[in-house]
Amino acid sequence: MKSYTLAVALAMLLSALYAFQNPGDVTVRFLLYERTVPQGLWEVLLFSSGVVLMWLFSLGALLEVRKKYRSQLKAAEKRAEGLEEERKSLLAAFQHRNGQEVLPQPAADPSSAGVSLADPAPLEASEEGMQGHP
Repeated sequence: MKSYTLAVALAMLLSALYAFQNPGDVTVRFLLYERTVPQGLWEVLLFSSGVVLMWLFSLGALLEVRKKYRSQLKAAEKRAEGLEEERKSLLAAFQHRNGQEVLPQPAADPSSAGVSLADPAPLEASEEGMQGHP
């Protein structure tokens, strides 16, 4: 953020220097509007308005991209929840098939976006029991 502030300050300084070195007057006409302003000031105003306009357009594009990524993130979280439920049901089925009691699984950590690495020991035990089965 410091470099951004420094760049803006430098651009303002150069713009002021340019405006003072070009004191000649120009007549600006636009539709019914007509005004005489110093050339340097007019060019600095045009440049500044262009900067603001492009910033607004880039802000709109940024918001559009953020919306797209948010929807993708929600879809991925929903898919992860479904996969977590499927993993739990498969683990319970394996434990039931091997005659083990079904162990309660701890709740998934919300910071891991629905992905849980809870207690791999029952899975390893069921894999060992499955080695002799086709």
